[in-house]
Amino acid sequence: MKNTKRRFVPGGLHLGREIIRLLLKDIRVELREPNTLLIVASFALSTTIATAIASGGVQIGNFERSLIYWLTTFFSAMMSMSHSFTREEERGTAFFLHLIASSYAVFLSKLIFNTIFFIIIQGIITAAFLFFIEGLVASWKYFLLIAFSGGIALATSSTILSAIAAKSSTRNALFPVIALPILLPILIAAIHATAESFENYKMLFPREIIFFLAFSLALFSISILIFPYIWNSE
Repeated sequence: MKNTKRRFVPGGLHLGREIIRLLLKDIRVELREPNTLLIVASFALSTTIATAIASGGVQIGNFERSLIYWLTTFFSAMMSMSHSFTREEERGTAFFLHLIASSYAVFLSKLIFNTIFFIIIQGIITAAFLFFIEGLVASWKYFLLIAFSGGIALATSSTILSAIAAKSSTRNALFPVIALPILLPILIAAIHATAESFENYKMLFPREIIFFLAFSLALFSISILIFPYIWNSE
């Protein structure tokens, strides 16, 4: 038992070090070349401002506000979530990742990086949306919970899908095609739950939050199982 424990702990520590090392590498690359973040932030701001101007000062209905918010979030995810794996393939650095880290460390570091990146993007979208689009939020607590849990579901789904798309020669076009059927249930549930948080002061705990978390956990479990085969495929 003691020998087994000694072998397990160093393995876990080694995996943790690999994840941290790869995560810091991705953060440094993103800070050095923040093109994707700037493009997505510009898209979110321009879309929100254009919608506010097009409405002509007329208050938009709660469902329409929720639809605008999540469509902006969805297309921002499409623009940003695929670049972490795609960048490795296009620059030829994926080969070196095979040499220096396990497939599990690569996937978990990319998942954490994409989640952090998307939370930043969603924060920008939320701030711009609340500032430029007229209307009240009846239940702030549930609006933020829905936005956060829905964003986690989008980031979790997009990570494994971007890994699949990155192996294709048409990776930039393939990612939105395979992502839409997977992410559509999340998008529909998020739109309806967010619309309710805009108008219902006595909103009950949204079932959609449980759905988002269960969806993320299920897809994470599947991703851990299939990612080594995707990552090691030619």
